[in-house]
Amino acid sequence: MYNENIQLPDYKLPTSVADGTQVFFDTDVIKLSMVIADQRVQKITIVTPKPQSLEYMRVFEGFEFGMEALGTWINTYHRSTSSHGKAADVVNGILASYSTTKDNVLTVSLTRAQ
Repeated sequence: MYNENIQLPDYKLPTSVADGTQVFFDTDVIKLSMVIADQRVQKITIVTPKPQSLEYMRVFEGFEFGMEALGTWINTYHRSTSSHGKAADVVNGILASYSTTKDNVLTVSLTRAQ
């Protein structure tokens, strides 16, 4: 669903990847990696020093739309970025954990809720 929702062609994901930790993008704006085991995504991590950038917003929206998490995770994002702290919410069995440093570097991890 991500590739159907992403509006930036340079940020499309491959349709299949090997098990292990895979880095898909590593630019000065966004780093996206996934931990994959038995061909199942275990964790998605997005790191950005520019949490208000179009690239971050569009990449994360690709996951939000695909996981039907609009509305909730945007509020979680705002709680983290405005306080330069941590925030987390679960939508449809997926835990989104946000952490923003005092230097405004945002790390978001998506995992299955336990």
